[in-house]
Amino acid sequence: MERSKQALRALKAGTATYDQFLETICREITEQVSSTRASVWMFTEPLRDAIECACLYDQRDGSVQRGAVLREEDFPDYFAAVTTSLRVVAPDAITHPATRAFDDVYFAPLDIRSLLDFVVLIGDRPVAVLCCEHCAEQKQWTQADSDYLQAMSSVLTFGLKQQERAAA
Repeated sequence: MERSKQALRALKAGTATYDQFLETICREITEQVSSTRASVWMFTEPLRDAIECACLYDQRDGSVQRGAVLREEDFPDYFAAVTTSLRVVAPDAITHPATRAFDDVYFAPLDIRSLLDFVVLIGDRPVAVLCCEHCAEQKQWTQADSDYLQAMSSVLTFGLKQQERAAA
C-alpha cells in the first residue's frame, strides 16, 4: 500500500496525474491480493445507474484500459448486490447470483473465474467500485484480501476528494 500512498502524495503535490494515481492503485492491488486484474469503476452521476471504468490493469500483459461502461439495466443483480451489501465475493463468478450475467459477455472471453468487488463511499454515497478479477482458475478470496481492498478504498477516497478539489 506504500506505493499507493506515495502516489496519493504525488497527486496532492501536483507531480502525478489522477490517471497515474489510479494505475498505481490497480497495480498494487494485483500484487497484494494475487489477482490477475484490478480496476476502479466510477458510478455515473447523477443517477448512479452505471459504472465507468476509470482504470483497469491486467498484470498478464501490463495493459491499462479505460472507458468501458456497465449499465444497471443490463446487470441488475450485480448492481443490487454492490449497492446493498457494498461488496461482492464471488470465488466462482460464473455461477454467483450477482455476477453470472457477465459470463457470456465478459467472463468467458477473458477467462475470468473469480471476482472480488468493494464499493467505495464518500459519506454514505457510493462513488466507485474497486474490482479484483482472477483468470484461468478460481481463487478463494481471503479475509485478508477483503481487508486489503477496504484499506485501499480509503486511499482511493482521499484521491477522489483531491480530484474533486482540483476540479472545483
